[in-house]
Amino acid sequence: MATTLRLLNSGIAVLARPHKAWSKPLHLQIEPTTVCNLKCAFCVREKNVFRPRSLSLEQFTSVFDQIRPLRVTFAGDGEPTLAPDIWKMISYAREHGARTIITSNWTVGPRIAEKAIESGLTALRVSIDAATAKTYVAMRKADYHHVIVEGIRVLQRLKQERGVREPDVGFEYVLGRDNLHEMCAVLDLAKELGVCRVNFRPLNLVGIEEREDELLGGMTREQYRKSLEDARQHAARLKMPVNLGEIIELLPFYEVRYTKDFNPEKKSPDCIYPWVQVYIAVDGQVTPCCALQMDEKVSLGNMFEAGFDAVWNGKPYRKMRADTVKRRIEYKSCITCEGRGLGKVASLAFRTPGFLKKPDAPGAGHG
Repeated sequence: MATTLRLLNSGIAVLARPHKAWSKPLHLQIEPTTVCNLKCAFCVREKNVFRPRSLSLEQFTSVFDQIRPLRVTFAGDGEPTLAPDIWKMISYAREHGARTIITSNWTVGPRIAEKAIESGLTALRVSIDAATAKTYVAMRKADYHHVIVEGIRVLQRLKQERGVREPDVGFEYVLGRDNLHEMCAVLDLAKELGVCRVNFRPLNLVGIEEREDELLGGMTREQYRKSLEDARQHAARLKMPVNLGEIIELLPFYEVRYTKDFNPEKKSPDCIYPWVQVYIAVDGQVTPCCALQMDEKVSLGNMFEAGFDAVWNGKPYRKMRADTVKRRIEYKSCITCEGRGLGKVASLAFRTPGFLKKPDAPGAGHG
């Protein structure tokens, strides 16, 4: 009943778009650590992180208890599985009624697969970006592809042995010049490994604009579109869920968003995140989404200093909501975003198995 009421209140807030929110966010994105073992070509981390640190269990429980989200995603400038208290954080969230998701490079997967199951993790999203070791090195600047694949095999085998279905495993695939040719091959790999979905992501250049030629140089629009179309058809043959239809539909936007042809004076895209979602960095800085904090270091307040309620309806957040209603957000991350309107967010939410279901006990695992 309480969950239904929160969903109803949030739905009304999304429709009414008040400057002062009367409902707390349903989705918490939180950064458990800024420690990472990779230096990826397309990551902005090296510009932002000078003293890596991790969130403590006490800090996490304080954040969680003030928000009581229905869903928690662990992601940020670091690799979540390197946070010392990550599995305790996940267990705490599950025990208190939230679905849990990790976006991970899974480079230590073989060693932590059992912990992922025992913690009650709902979903694992593996940032793989390649079907072969050679292409993985080009994208991620390290040779971990075989370790990642083995880690997924170990996880899937342990799930089968224990008769559980969680965490379900999905792939994240950032699209760049060096891996465009392996889209179909990674779909084959996903099918082989029992992966439930492959999510392709056009490269985000905010904060790393100077690397555009290195990461995207030499690709033509025709080549890009053909690769997407071929992969979409291959995914259909494999019956593998993907988001390629959405990307193809938005190609005219993606093709110009970082070029002189893009008009920054146009209205910013529709977004409901300021009413239903929050991102909290490892140091307590609060924004509606990870891109604003990670790429531009925007902060609408610090909840470790002021408390969540004071930030959530503080002056900066109320201004953000007012500007969102007017669709006049000035941040580059927002201007170059494809938008997160009601229909798109609902689609993303319901792609996560059991998103609105009441969780079982940790490790019980139903889809």
